[in-house]
Amino acid sequence: MSNKIFIGSPADFPAGKAKVVNANGTSIVVNHVDDKFYAVENRCAHLGFPLGTNRVEGTEIACPVHGSRYDMRTGENLDWVVGIAGSKLPDWSRKLLAMGRKPAPLKTFPVLSENGQLFIEM
Repeated sequence: MSNKIFIGSPADFPAGKAKVVNANGTSIVVNHVDDKFYAVENRCAHLGFPLGTNRVEGTEIACPVHGSRYDMRTGENLDWVVGIAGSKLPDWSRKLLAMGRKPAPLKTFPVLSENGQLFIEM
């Protein structure tokens, strides 16, 4: 059974600015792009580091620790374990840092707009 959690009004999420919210104890990054809202769990699929909002461009979010990039619309992984803290790594090092883990998607959440309010569906 799904659960709708109130997260604010559209004005609380300016276009082009991602924001971290708490929904029933789950940290979620909400992004407002092209009049649409996208939400993903604030947890990198590689090692669980918080994604935060400092590495969001358009509908892409990247892990600030190792650079894995994701599409916030679908959760799809776009690039797996790019580097460490912004430093690009050669392919052999990327494989080592991946620690045998295969690229995995982020958990996404639908954002619903009802009567001027935004909700995350969990």
